[in-house]
Amino acid sequence: MVTISPVDPDKYIGTVTVVNAGQVQANLPLASAHPERRALALGAVGDFVFIDCERTKLLGRITEVKIPDVERLSVEPHLGASVTPNPIGRIQLLATVTDGDTKLSRGVNTYPKIGDGVFLASAEILAQMIGKSATKEGEINIPVGVIEAGSRNVTIDLPPEKLLGRHCGIFGATGGGKSWTIASLIEKIKEKSGKAIVFDPTGEFCDIAGVDTIFAFEANVPNARHVHFPYTEITEDDLFSLFRPSGQSQGPKLRDAVKSLKLVRALGQNAPTGLHMVGGLIEKANRPRETFFNAVQANSVAIHSPKCNFDITKLSEQIKLECVWGNSQNVPSNFGGIDNNAASYCESLASRIATLSNSRELECIFRTHGDSLVDEINKFLDDDERDIAVISFKEVRFEHNTREILLNIIGRYLLGIAREGRFRDEPIVVFLDEAHQFLGRTVGDEYGSVRLDSFGLIAKEGRKYGLTCVLATQRPRDIPHDVLSQLGTLIVHRLTNEQDRNTVEHACGDLDRSAAQFIPMLAPGEAIIIGPDLPTPLPLKMFRPESPPDSKGPKFQSHWMGRRQRLASAGF
Repeated sequence: MVTISPVDPDKYIGTVTVVNAGQVQANLPLASAHPERRALALGAVGDFVFIDCERTKLLGRITEVKIPDVERLSVEPHLGASVTPNPIGRIQLLATVTDGDTKLSRGVNTYPKIGDGVFLASAEILAQMIGKSATKEGEINIPVGVIEAGSRNVTIDLPPEKLLGRHCGIFGATGGGKSWTIASLIEKIKEKSGKAIVFDPTGEFCDIAGVDTIFAFEANVPNARHVHFPYTEITEDDLFSLFRPSGQSQGPKLRDAVKSLKLVRALGQNAPTGLHMVGGLIEKANRPRETFFNAVQANSVAIHSPKCNFDITKLSEQIKLECVWGNSQNVPSNFGGIDNNAASYCESLASRIATLSNSRELECIFRTHGDSLVDEINKFLDDDERDIAVISFKEVRFEHNTREILLNIIGRYLLGIAREGRFRDEPIVVFLDEAHQFLGRTVGDEYGSVRLDSFGLIAKEGRKYGLTCVLATQRPRDIPHDVLSQLGTLIVHRLTNEQDRNTVEHACGDLDRSAAQFIPMLAPGEAIIIGPDLPTPLPLKMFRPESPPDSKGPKFQSHWMGRRQRLASAGF
């Protein structure tokens, strides 16, 4: 690659007149759109420039252009003699040119002096410097987007370590291009022989090219493998958030019932003498206490496991069997008889458990319809010929917070196998669209709740295990700050909400208020990409995916026209 000097005398546009810590002001005599030389005007808002500080060159971006107040009327064509205006501009300082004028480094090493020249930066030189700053020859790089330079577009490539290695956030309001960016990244990961799992809340990514495996929780989804997530992999906290026992009476009985059923599973057919097991249940009424507690202590590892390794179909009946007095009046060493008051209090819980565990809404967890998603994920990870898997949540019901809890469970499972070293040498990328629905929330009530924290934990510790995530949302203000701080790369499409822009600005030190002003003006498909491994925030035109996702809105035109025709034909 031929190195070109960043400072081209033919691209001179002005001179520095004011310098402060983060920006400079400069005369921009060529920025005026004077009728006689409109086509030759140079220096518009958004242009990148190089400031020549003798031995050092600085990269900046024009954020404001104006003329002095005393010259305001000079641009009015019908107010007497035309006077040539003298525009001035404000330039945000971004990076320093280093390594023999071929690379960019973050920050400003030397400040300009009054009188230093300002030169327009060509897209070719800027792309070349960014490429040399971020990539290494011979390594795999992902084409992310293009810098537009008039009729020419210059591609920007980034290595996966810098784009995805420290997690990535994709933010953008509806219609800004967020879904297209996700689909484009998925295609690029497949093209570069990477591996990814996509959590798809709406089903819009199921039909994009490159997806070789679709997992769905309903049997009627075309081209998808019908799966369920086995309840034996969820935790007791998840179970409590689903069944919502009251704290004073029902909660303790539910925990006792879970403990008893775990003991049944651990003992199998080897029940000790004195422990009465019938039909997979443990009867406690008037039975020896010591025998039961000795068996619990002997099987403490299985019983204290956080997973629900027991027969869920027995749970409602076991709760009824837990409703006994602590001691028998006749034989103090035994449990007492049936406690009718406790049984009455727990009757609603037992009924609720029986109903929910057999409900259609929760069959993706409690009923073994379809294959185990745990087994299918492991098969996908082991199969070197499969690249992209989509887990569709479109069919999962909203009742009982099933979607949130189920996704949180799967995320926790992936983090668990990551901690075991599954991805250390074979890293994987996990995409989560509509992330604001699944992060930083607590579902359930005061008697049983679970915090949706699995993807927050992945963002905080997954990187060291080879598990990285891409979190996409149109509401970055709803993403917890401790999760935002873990996102190394941000791809920011148009954001019109001021709170969202402020959230992004506070989460990223490289994006000050001057640069953030460009965000609401971004066109569909345009984005600003920001990251600690990038020398400067970059405005890019993101690549259009070869197979766009199905993210179209309501079809008003076709529906209303069809309805109009039907009404007209009926004589209305």
